[in-house]
Amino acid sequence: MQIEQSALSNGLTVISARLPEFESAAVMVVVRAGSRDETPEQSGIAHFLEHMAFKGTATRSALDIAVEVECLGAQINAFTSQEMTAYHITGLKDALGDALAILGDVLTASRFDDADVAMERAVIAQEIARKNDDPGSLCSEGFIATAYPNQPMGRPVLGSPEVVAAMTREALIGFVGRHYATGRMVVVATGDIEHAWLCRQVETHFAAIPAGLGEGAREKPIYVGGQAVHTRADFRQVNMALGFPSVAIDAPGFLDHKLLSLALGAGMSSPLFQEVRQKRGLVYGVGSGSSHGSDSGVFAIQAGMTPDNLREVITVACAAAKRCGEEIEGRDFMRARNTMLAELASVKERPFQLGMYLAGQFFRHGTARGPAEDMASVRKVEIADLVATARRIFAAPPTLSLVGPLEADDYLGLASAALA
Repeated sequence: MQIEQSALSNGLTVISARLPEFESAAVMVVVRAGSRDETPEQSGIAHFLEHMAFKGTATRSALDIAVEVECLGAQINAFTSQEMTAYHITGLKDALGDALAILGDVLTASRFDDADVAMERAVIAQEIARKNDDPGSLCSEGFIATAYPNQPMGRPVLGSPEVVAAMTREALIGFVGRHYATGRMVVVATGDIEHAWLCRQVETHFAAIPAGLGEGAREKPIYVGGQAVHTRADFRQVNMALGFPSVAIDAPGFLDHKLLSLALGAGMSSPLFQEVRQKRGLVYGVGSGSSHGSDSGVFAIQAGMTPDNLREVITVACAAAKRCGEEIEGRDFMRARNTMLAELASVKERPFQLGMYLAGQFFRHGTARGPAEDMASVRKVEIADLVATARRIFAAPPTLSLVGPLEADDYLGLASAALA
């Protein structure tokens, strides 16, 4: 794999990862603008733009875009997170030139027709309604809102139903004008491609992207924590997310946090799965994970159970977490380390995942280097690092989000007592 990176004359960065003999390829445009860049009056606008991307441009209708992409045997899509919005096409390597032309058209000439905006208001309202019928999504939303209350980081990516219902063409164009600039964007392509050719294509199709860094600074999130209970009598189970503040993705010790989450609750042999499910049969699924952004992170234990098992699940899960601050078994450490190494190794074999990985590296470090350095760093972590990290994490104020058929109670107090 050969990784190359160039800055074009307008300040747009282009990254390629050449994968010799690969017939498949991926290309993506990643914009450092997500839900945390919105004001309360704009809640959901970054995600709304994702929907509008493929509704038509000055030269292509929505049907034209769909037909052109699918006749190439490719797939076009987009996603929005708190940190970024990504537009991507995956398919055959021979289709990359056409894919770049389409993405360039979408990013520079989308028409944002009033009728299309009205249509997508209704579509996103359906998406929000679907989310409200999903206990896992509701639990995650309650968790992040409680961890970071009254802050951009704590607002839902899909946005406020009221804001979405009132979204206008002018608001969308204004957000693009403030945030969609070359200094906040990167174009990444992966596959059996030639870097100089890629740069020429991007120079042609993305010339209209405004140069610069855009407007506005991000508000640094402040973790608070607490309890959120969303009572739903129509649900049969309780969904639980119990979490703690973690660190940014480029902070010292980031890998310790990631590996700890894997050691505690990834896989059927993990302490969480063994203690909560295998030995006691309290749940169907349980696990732990960590999420890391540019300036913050969270570590969470998640599970689903019937209401009568909730208190025991909290107690047993907290006991398993607390034990990590005393001792982590060698087999759990090896499972965590090798799981992460396997994930990093497989990135090189999946063009889309590799592209997103390189885009993330670019936004964190300014350069894309591939997974080799991260794999070397993983191999340097020791059990003692994870034990020390567990002591710090589980001593912090927890956040507890619960969704299901239960009444409000001091479940957070139960968790805090179990961790004390």
